[in-house]
Amino acid sequence: MRRPLAAAAVVLAIAVSATACDDNTKPADDKGASSQAPSNPAQGTGGAAQDQGKGGQSGALGVKKTIKGTKSGEQLDVTLKNWADPAKSDNKYTPPKPGKKYVAAQFEIVNTGTAPYADSPTNSSRVIDAQNERYNASVLSSIAEGPSLAADLKLATGQKTEGWVVFSVPENATVASVEFSMDSGLSKDAAHWILKK
Repeated sequence: MRRPLAAAAVVLAIAVSATACDDNTKPADDKGASSQAPSNPAQGTGGAAQDQGKGGQSGALGVKKTIKGTKSGEQLDVTLKNWADPAKSDNKYTPPKPGKKYVAAQFEIVNTGTAPYADSPTNSSRVIDAQNERYNASVLSSIAEGPSLAADLKLATGQKTEGWVVFSVPENATVASVEFSMDSGLSKDAAHWILKK
């Protein structure tokens, strides 16, 4: 009787020991996996890792994204229609500063909510480079690629507009993604577009 009990005790001790080893290795594996997550927003398949800390989902150039504002009834359908890198100023007196270049995003914005939209698309837009550096829109208002969005855009329900937003970034920067959110960028519901290289 004592031999079977002793053998069972040994088997139980081995099982407990193996479980303890598994528990100790899992956190290290999890940490390793998270530290290997792509830091480049242009990599991956467009999940939460590319969303740069805001809500919303990633899409590609030409994809329409629906976002909401912080107030009831605020909703937009936003499409990144085109991307210019570099973008050219249409005024010879406003070239990029030394070491900088202009890039520009063309958005189509449709008010699909029940509340009027009144905001500045330049405050609502950002670009993120391959090193996860974020850049706000430039004060430059006009480029050769086409008309810019109004700085004080107003859209009634159902109204649509289209135009460019310009950014000044380092000359050697590779812009990896574009972001747009309502309420001058304060809304947590943001649209993201991953730019292909």
